[in-house]
Amino acid sequence: MSIQLSELVLSTFSKGLHTLSHILDIAEQHASSQGLSADTEYPNARLIEDMNPLTFQIQNATKHIKNTLARLQGQEIQPWENKETTIAELRERIAKAQKLVEEADAKVIDSVAEQPVDLVLGSTTVKSTGKGSVLGHSIPNFFFHVQTAYAILRSKGVPIGKKDYIQSFLAGNFVA
Repeated sequence: MSIQLSELVLSTFSKGLHTLSHILDIAEQHASSQGLSADTEYPNARLIEDMNPLTFQIQNATKHIKNTLARLQGQEIQPWENKETTIAELRERIAKAQKLVEEADAKVIDSVAEQPVDLVLGSTTVKSTGKGSVLGHSIPNFFFHVQTAYAILRSKGVPIGKKDYIQSFLAGNFVA
């Protein structure tokens, strides 16, 4: 049995967005339990000074969703303003990306799996297949930013572990 490109893309993105929401829930609970403001402690937190902060990681994870779904559905890629500075605004951004996932046309996505698509890499545009752009670019980048968001929160003392990262991805994957 083969997997359809839409199953891979939509499921992975949706589950990763759930992971981001879940770790933000725990971060807010942790800050509150410590008498701290989550909005002060986390949005600008970084792993190291020359790395981008939590806000950037969530903005870019969601940007990869937006760009990937536009590319696969033959739509023009519209920029999103990166203006989020609070946990609530990051949640809104995650919800906006989740809406795109829910509204995506699986049949259109599946139809371009082996078709050429334009993949913009910085100032260069290269041709790839729909599947190639997803497997070689979109999903690796998405996971990088989701995992980096996790690592930033963990480095700030948020009590999250592998279970918190992986449980959304495991949901619905077990058989009786």
